[in-house]
Amino acid sequence: MSDLLALRGGPAVWSEGWPEWPQTGPDTERRLRETLHGGRWAISGEWTGQRPQEARLADRFARFVGARWCVPVDHGTSALLIALQTAGVRPGDEVIVPGLTWVACASVVARAGAVPVLADVDPRTLCVDPAAVDAAVTPRTAAILAVHLYSAMAEMDALQAIAERHGLALIEDAAQAYGATWRGQGAGTLGLSGAFSAQQGKALTSGEGGLFVTSSREVRDRAEMLRGDGRRYGPGPHTRGQPDMEEADVVQGWNMHLTEFQSTLLLDGLERLDEQNRTRARAAKTLDERLTEQDDLEPIEPYAANDTRAYYHYAIRLKKDGFGGRGAEAVAEALSAELGRWIRPPYRPLNEHPLYDPRRLPSGTVPEAATRLDPTRFELPVARRESARTVLLHHSMLLGNQRHLDAVVEAFAKVRHLAAQLAPVGDS
Repeated sequence: MSDLLALRGGPAVWSEGWPEWPQTGPDTERRLRETLHGGRWAISGEWTGQRPQEARLADRFARFVGARWCVPVDHGTSALLIALQTAGVRPGDEVIVPGLTWVACASVVARAGAVPVLADVDPRTLCVDPAAVDAAVTPRTAAILAVHLYSAMAEMDALQAIAERHGLALIEDAAQAYGATWRGQGAGTLGLSGAFSAQQGKALTSGEGGLFVTSSREVRDRAEMLRGDGRRYGPGPHTRGQPDMEEADVVQGWNMHLTEFQSTLLLDGLERLDEQNRTRARAAKTLDERLTEQDDLEPIEPYAANDTRAYYHYAIRLKKDGFGGRGAEAVAEALSAELGRWIRPPYRPLNEHPLYDPRRLPSGTVPEAATRLDPTRFELPVARRESARTVLLHHSMLLGNQRHLDAVVEAFAKVRHLAAQLAPVGDS
């Protein structure tokens, strides 16, 4: 082992590259060419006599997660917006959101005219703490947004009980939980509806895109119209060249359609997803065992009911006195230099995240609204503490071979051994 960190000019632990992401399969290009020459690039395009890829994707993905219906959309944020709209969230209502998550989970609530209420997280899972959720409920609360974060599911039994007790809608953001289960039931199917993101970094991706799932026919029908400017698939029969969508005088919607190319990519990716998830789970188990041997790192502790885990990031936490007392930011920077792959700390808590301040929205200029939308009014001590001691490896790194995993273990060992070369505590 070198006596100098790569960050300080020493040789890196690993320089041979990592599995690429996104990945394609042997039939990806053929399927995209078929869509290219199939005469239909969007579901609002002309009817060709063939069932749209989007409709095939909806059926296939609903089966994958165990929901009755899926409505594909253009982004995961759009799926969340539809979830709020179909749950009956109205302007001025409050929606409880985890304080440690990506900014869109909260900003979409403000976009819907509602007020995001930030709740602290459980240190074992980094997911929202049910006790914090229960304490945040007020007469204005309309919904709870449960986010399954990084590699663990939120405590769905407790959140369901809270939602039922207070008459609230429970919505799942399962963007990072493709294939995860809670007592055998798929992530995204335990609440009124679930939202998935197909952005490039996700475990199922079409570059951008989203998937909304529900087992309520009423919610599904409304979701279809909300994402299509009020339009929905018509009953037919159709004439070639005529759109097979009809205009319905029911809801005011927006254009949030997924293209046929994106649907093709997601159908293609679904064929590989189960095996990729198994590979990730095996690699994560190996890292949990090997990285915790020195007693200065600790893994995420999923709830027992989270019987199948899915990995968007592999998360590992630094114990208080490990790595010279340095925090996640300094350790992640050093690991990135050793491995040639971005290792990162978690999202910043939303009450101090530079990208999240809904007071910047037009609605935030109203004095009363500005006060309610102020993210700094919430205290998130657990989210702040845990984000400062957690490092994350992207799921694609778990698709490597044994040598890749050995390199990760070696990089942690090297940074541990040479922690004195990291930025002093307080400067990282």
